[in-house]
Amino acid sequence: MSITSPRTISIPVPGATLLEVEHLTVTFPTSAGPVEVVQDASFRVEAGDTLGIVGESGSGKSMTSLAIMGLLPRGGTATGSIRLNGHELLARSDREMRRVRGDKVAMVFQDPLSSLNPYYTVGRQIEEAYRAHNGGSRKNARNVTIEALERVRIADASRRVDHYPHQFSGGMRQRIMIAMALCLEPDLLIADEPTTALDVTVQAQILELLAELQRETGTGMIFITHDLAVVSQVADDVLVMKDGRQVERGTAEQIFSRPQAQYTRALLAALPRIDDPFDRLKGTS
Repeated sequence: MSITSPRTISIPVPGATLLEVEHLTVTFPTSAGPVEVVQDASFRVEAGDTLGIVGESGSGKSMTSLAIMGLLPRGGTATGSIRLNGHELLARSDREMRRVRGDKVAMVFQDPLSSLNPYYTVGRQIEEAYRAHNGGSRKNARNVTIEALERVRIADASRRVDHYPHQFSGGMRQRIMIAMALCLEPDLLIADEPTTALDVTVQAQILELLAELQRETGTGMIFITHDLAVVSQVADDVLVMKDGRQVERGTAEQIFSRPQAQYTRALLAALPRIDDPFDRLKGTS
């Protein structure tokens, strides 16, 4: 199903480089001096592929994504290079970045309830996001919104478009956020821990949905998580981060079969395996 849109839909060419990040460093001022929360990170994302960024809390995963979006918290500065479709983002003004966000790169956050305004229907929120980037009539925006909700498998979308966020489950709210992002037809989608708060059944449904939509649109994706098991399901390439540093980078097959860094090996060893003896605990003799 295609989204009804007044602009021409351009599906990225598979294998074409969408995003190139080189020597990205994110710094925040503190009373003890500047602190680098991301240090010299470099990676790329190609059309139709998924880069998994994995690491424990505080490793710099989310700050990397916020730097790409131009949404760093107050005081934060980013240096290096972030090129989207060959165009440098770090040199752009806040006004220019507002146009890039949603139109070229969109983000799905971990907690959809905090991302949705409880005072407005989900339909109105998607419609406003769509019209801010595409213009057009309210009628067309509503049609696009209903179609987007159907696309992410919201049942009875023409009725539920007028419901409020609290009337949906956590999994449904996450689908709504995905619908909002995809109706803008971004070249790159950043998913920041989108399944963390969901049970395993709903998590599997969201992962399947993202994969299906990615196949349809050719969108590149950055999937941020602390869960290596999830990364193994969705990622073509993997970036492992620790304490703001890039520890290891490679294809998913390389990372999971032949990890080079001790930290990566430790993360993989912590994954439960059904073929391990029940009476043996990792790290114990």
